[in-house]
Amino acid sequence: MVDRLDALKRSFLFSYCSPESISKIGRIAHLKSCQKNDLIFQEGDAALGFYLVASGRVKVYKLSFSGDEHILHVVSEGGSFAEAVVFSPMDRYPAFAEALSEARLLFIPKKEFLDLMRGDFTLTLSVFSSMSEKLRSFNTLVEELSLKSADSRLAKYLLDLAMKKKSDTFSLDIKKVELSKRLGIAPETLSRLLRRFKSRRILAMSGHEIRLLNKESLRIISSGEKA
Repeated sequence: MVDRLDALKRSFLFSYCSPESISKIGRIAHLKSCQKNDLIFQEGDAALGFYLVASGRVKVYKLSFSGDEHILHVVSEGGSFAEAVVFSPMDRYPAFAEALSEARLLFIPKKEFLDLMRGDFTLTLSVFSSMSEKLRSFNTLVEELSLKSADSRLAKYLLDLAMKKKSDTFSLDIKKVELSKRLGIAPETLSRLLRRFKSRRILAMSGHEIRLLNKESLRIISSGEKA
């Protein structure tokens, strides 16, 4: 059973909030359960609020005119998505959100949350602090997708995942086809790069499990230099 207050405390968005503010948010939050591949919302749906991920993983993506899927980000436990609908006049979701696994979400309704912020200035400052950090991470992502080569993006992703897992041996947190969309490269390009890294003994692979053998080479590649 997901505890709403505990999930709110563990969320990045509310990491700077006081216990009093957390309690107020808990009173307006609604628990939502999802199965793998459930569509949470689609582009054009009425934007009535935003979500926190209490458990599981969710992908947020856009579809091109040709139907190709472009993943904007994958949100794991503690993360949030669709917050932009709160801080802008948009009344429709601008993208799709789909559960990548069984998930438990907290839905925060827009109107009630704005009412809380109007009456709690410390909550407003805390949320804006978290949002500014998230915006910086998105700016980094845009820079990587637009300026970095495919091998640089993959190297950076692997280094970041090792840091997140606190281990040089880890399993990919998403399927390879989802990862290729996340990195903005073709699936065959991803497979080719992984084979190249493996042949150069930069990493070892067994199924979805990866062991980093030469992190210095990955750092050099992630910076855009030739290793």
